Amino acid sequence: MAENFLKSLRSRVLVCDGAMGTELIRRGLGAGVCPETWNVERAAEVAAVHRAYAGAGADIVLTNTFGANRWKLDACGLADEVGKVNAAAVALARKAVGRGVFVAGDIGPTGRFVAPLGPDPRDAFVEVFAEQARALVEAGAEALILETFTSLNEILAALDAAAGTGVPVIASMSFQRAADGSHRTLMGHEAASCAAALDAAGAAIIGANCGTGPEDYPDIAKTLCRATKRPVLVEPNAGIPRLVAGKTVFPMTPGQFAKFVRPILKAGARIVGGCCGTTPEHIRAVRRVVDAAG
Repeated sequence: MAENFLKSLRSRVLVCDGAMGTELIRRGLGAGVCPETWNVERAAEVAAVHRAYAGAGADIVLTNTFGANRWKLDACGLADEVGKVNAAAVALARKAVGRGVFVAGDIGPTGRFVAPLGPDPRDAFVEVFAEQARALVEAGAEALILETFTSLNEILAALDAAAGTGVPVIASMSFQRAADGSHRTLMGHEAASCAAALDAAGAAIIGANCGTGPEDYPDIAKTLCRATKRPVLVEPNAGIPRLVAGKTVFPMTPGQFAKFVRPILKAGARIVGGCCGTTPEHIRAVRRVVDAAG
């Protein structure tokens, strides 16, 4: 199935799913609750999100494992359950979407800094990411996605950890527009240099997600495509979040979001999906544009 994933990507633009976290919040996920615990405790809710995205036309769904590494799970008292949590996530995603949709194992940053910025050496990061990557692939994930990273050092450690799994690895970072007009991560890494480094390190697909709304993504996609010959993934947020009556609201409607898909495709992106605040209806709108573009 890993080879099928790359073969499909060579022949057509693929549509990825949208947000998981904000969808689980809509279904009752409380503040401070680890979303990954729902893979076991409320699996039906997670499966419903996967089914909704598949029904909206997603070719790829991401497992509910963004924070399912040992260090993050330690905060939930689940540091020794990495294998169980990740395997459950893959199994419920696969059952929810069937065999016509690819399941990619989702790996997010640890929230720590690689030494010397933090106390943990690079080898420790590689070990933590490798444990999660192995669990996802052994459970049947057809690809891995490293997403929402802002530190180039950390994502390169994650890429090293995932490289030996035998499945394609998507390496995606979060960029925002800087004062000089360039797009950079919160750690100051510029998009083109990140793409070049991830390409050299062996990522199968280079990506950008989160950070900002889709209005910035045609330029981000163009920058990434100029810096690498690898396929490019983009997953924007549904606009810039606002606080309304004490709740975080992403203001962009599916129709507004989809208006940016054609420019993103024209810039060269080969996988288009959504990040924070996007819903199955946003992905349905993306699907229509992708299909119309041929």
